[in-house]
Amino acid sequence: MNERMHTVVKGGFMFLTGVMVGAGTGFLLAPESGARTRRRLKAMAEDLGERVGDLAADARWKVDRAIERGKRLVA
Repeated sequence: MNERMHTVVKGGFMFLTGVMVGAGTGFLLAPESGARTRRRLKAMAEDLGERVGDLAADARWKVDRAIERGKRLVA
């Protein structure tokens, strides 16, 4: 993985971590019942998990595509 791609991945991870921490803090400080807050946090975590999975699959596809292009250039 080149340096630029590493920086993009690292920045994306940091952004997602910040979003999760901010959302969690907001929900914990919100004036709602504990049960409702836990349900909302669970739903958000599941949604985030799906999004991360989609992003990982997309990244894998792009890397595989780049590898194939590289192989064609070398051959």
